[in-house]
Amino acid sequence: MHHICTSNCQHSQSGMTRRDFLTVASLAAVAAGVPSMLAQDPAPPAKAGKAPVSNGGGPTHPLIDIHVHQSPDSMRGGSGKKGGGGRTEAQFVAHQKAVNAIGGVILGGNAYEYEFMKENPGRYVRFAAAGPAGGDRAAAVEAALKGGARGIGEHRWEGDIPFTRAILDMARDYKVPILFHFQEALYPAAVYSEFYKTIEKYPTVTFIGHAIDWWGAVDKNYSVKGGTYPRGRVTPGGLTDQWLARYPNLHCDLSAQSGSTAIMRDPDFAKDFITRHQDKIMWGSDCTCTTGGMPTCWSGIKLVALNFLQLPEDVQQKIYLTNAAKMFGLKTA
Repeated sequence: MHHICTSNCQHSQSGMTRRDFLTVASLAAVAAGVPSMLAQDPAPPAKAGKAPVSNGGGPTHPLIDIHVHQSPDSMRGGSGKKGGGGRTEAQFVAHQKAVNAIGGVILGGNAYEYEFMKENPGRYVRFAAAGPAGGDRAAAVEAALKGGARGIGEHRWEGDIPFTRAILDMARDYKVPILFHFQEALYPAAVYSEFYKTIEKYPTVTFIGHAIDWWGAVDKNYSVKGGTYPRGRVTPGGLTDQWLARYPNLHCDLSAQSGSTAIMRDPDFAKDFITRHQDKIMWGSDCTCTTGGMPTCWSGIKLVALNFLQLPEDVQQKIYLTNAAKMFGLKTA
């Protein structure tokens, strides 16, 4: 690909201009329509042990997708043949194959049974979620944990309320990770800048951060009032960055538009951030695309953006695969 630079371009550490990077990342939606266009290099082999299972020529490094929402076909009526809506299990499998995912975490999977999990035991885990407000939400989470869920989430951070304390107590007692969606605009009492107090209160709980405020606050100047997907150069020193460095039990995923925007807005900062926190970051899609190749597929956009950061191979290995494999006990070979 040819890169064009004007006199006011600034070069990123990845060897391309910021303007070119943003242009390419914006056009990733088009590239996502042809999965083979996403490939920059063949998937590198694992550093140690057996090579990860390949999907037969996917777009990037073999990966574990830790942020998936998927209902079982049994909830659609007739195993997906009639009744119900949303993506079928077969469509989910097609999406995962397109992005070269060899396993994943089904958020809100509770105690449901999935055909793809039966066919690939050890490659997927389910998380417990309570759904919208109403009824005994904490009891619903515990029932799912007793039914085999291996984590809690995704849950919106609602602040220091009885429900939040109840599920955090469960995460501690059941020794499972918990994934939070941070969006203070929806829950004004859940002040993001105060979240560190909860991390300190639960030092043995493994936290996974995600969403609007999490990725916005990589920037020191982030403000909830400034919009959901901030653009432009990052001012270092944001709360998220500080907390990842300070708390060993804090981790995150790169999912959704918020994760993709954080990568694309400032490639120099993104490369440095991911490299510094390489043991804390995991790949996630949070994508309802049915094929992995739709024009608005955030998975495809994210893969292109990450490829153009030109991260060291050992860093890629961690964020795409081994960090998640270790945390969730998933097979990679």
